[in-house]
Amino acid sequence: MTGLADRAEQIAAHLVGYETGAEVQLHDTGGRQAAVDFLLEWADGRRGALEVTLVTEKASIAWQGMAMKESWRWPAASSWEFRAAAKSFPYTFVRQVALRAVELCDAHGVDRPEDLPAVVLDAEVDLARFLADDLGALRRARLDPGVAIYQSTRAEFVDNAPSDFARVVEAWHGAPHMASHLKKLARTANVSEHHLFLVPTDDVLPARFFTDDFQLPTSTPAGFESVDALWIWSNYWQRYLSFRNGSWAWVDFPPRDHSAGGANRTA
Repeated sequence: MTGLADRAEQIAAHLVGYETGAEVQLHDTGGRQAAVDFLLEWADGRRGALEVTLVTEKASIAWQGMAMKESWRWPAASSWEFRAAAKSFPYTFVRQVALRAVELCDAHGVDRPEDLPAVVLDAEVDLARFLADDLGALRRARLDPGVAIYQSTRAEFVDNAPSDFARVVEAWHGAPHMASHLKKLARTANVSEHHLFLVPTDDVLPARFFTDDFQLPTSTPAGFESVDALWIWSNYWQRYLSFRNGSWAWVDFPPRDHSAGGANRTA
């Protein structure tokens, strides 16, 4: 499991447990095959299943997980930024080359590796490959020490995306891995509720939905009819979405000191 997926599961268990008032128990453990991630148990004896999945570009999920484990920052004495040129890149190689480039740039007083003396670039074979393959941009910054890691940028018109976020969610249903998560929920025995928690990364979120200031979806997302509750949270949002009983709602995060029982909703 990647660090990104692990964090998503922890967040999902915390939010769903609080909002539904359920006790959340880790279920996908101990050698269980094709098991849902969590079971939900309520004081009145009801039981539910909770499955958590990332929604991301397949090409980027591996390196994002490694970056998450390092808090999206490589250790360095000075302040730098690295922005990937594409959705995927050889993480270990780029990390090694970037940190070596930082050392060389600091020693020669330049703000980007392209400005290093030619004799230095000729001697650094891996750095020369990094620059020739255009794997990303490494630039000096003015923030905290370390190399901050950023995904590739993209140009996109806001109006290119549908105004109803439910249409975006429907598109995620067609992701190759989504069918297996829905099957796991459906196969879970002795539960009366099936909950699916989606965590989209910014490479699958249209620009108009990067922040959580858009209007609530207005329709039912096709393809998720077998799910009793659909939860959605992005790392850039300050709250999260729920779709339950045919209705969408924004849900505020639980307070730091809380007991289960429900958050504030905006319908």
